[in-house]
Amino acid sequence: MTYTLVLTLTLLLTGCTVQHSGSVENADNAAPVSKWFDIGYGEAMGGSGVKENTTLAEWYGEAEINRQAYLQGYAKGQQEFCYPENIVSWANAGKDYPASCDNVANAQELKHQWQQIVDK
Repeated sequence: MTYTLVLTLTLLLTGCTVQHSGSVENADNAAPVSKWFDIGYGEAMGGSGVKENTTLAEWYGEAEINRQAYLQGYAKGQQEFCYPENIVSWANAGKDYPASCDNVANAQELKHQWQQIVDK
């Protein structure tokens, strides 16, 4: 009986603990964002282009895609990734120009910096 009571209490308390997921937080840092925000963020930070819903569904095995959250996460990743220092690092590593930086405001400048390093 005591063993059952201890086991039950342990399971109840374990179920109530808060676990940090390590996910990116939203702009006001109030709460973790959705899975699709995290996926979009990761895609941009990894240099990938925006993916279509059908591709996302196939890759992540889910029929329901939160497109708005995905695109918000992608935009946040672009903001944090598409800087000259990162582009220089990518070029020095022999990586292709990141597609995630194709449509940012300073894309021409970034492409030029990348190309200068690649051409050396």
